[in-house]
Amino acid sequence: PVALDQIDKFVDGAAVKEVGDHNYVHAKAFVDQLIAIDEGQVCVTILELYSKQAIVAEPAGALSVAALEEMREAIKGKTVVCIISGGNNDSSRMAEIEERALIYQGLMNYFVIHFPQRPGALKEFVNDVLGPNDDITRFEYTKKINRGTGPVILGVLSKQTEDLPDLFARMLAFDPNYIKLNEHPSLFTLLV
Repeated sequence: PVALDQIDKFVDGAAVKEVGDHNYVHAKAFVDQLIAIDEGQVCVTILELYSKQAIVAEPAGALSVAALEEMREAIKGKTVVCIISGGNNDSSRMAEIEERALIYQGLMNYFVIHFPQRPGALKEFVNDVLGPNDDITRFEYTKKINRGTGPVILGVLSKQTEDLPDLFARMLAFDPNYIKLNEHPSLFTLLV
């Protein structure tokens, strides 16, 4: 077995730094392939299981179904059985699960932008940068004294991925130095 330096415990039922000796022996003997599933895909799967099948699954319990998307071509035309285990999930986690799913799907994006410090700037931003299907989910701004611009942490929820290239182009025109926090995990964790 290989020991990992660090793990993310979101999929807590499957998050281990090192597989135990007993499990390792059985996995080595009987498992043909292991695949890694993005946590965002697990979140999408949890939400789909709940909304389409009324199944409440914890992240580790949804792993087998989440893997189907990754294995789509390999299992085409085959009979597949997935075991959904564990209902150790409660409604307090659903907001986080939904946000992680939206980020994974590219629909929720967070930015740091430099915002003009003048009357009417927010109205211009909403009218000129956001599309008709975009929604501001977060806006953190503190006016700075004697500066022309100030940093804003901005969350934007888009209705469809087809709108994103235009949104990013308008963001670039508004602030050529904007930062998309989704692409910077350390900053994302610190600021969002």
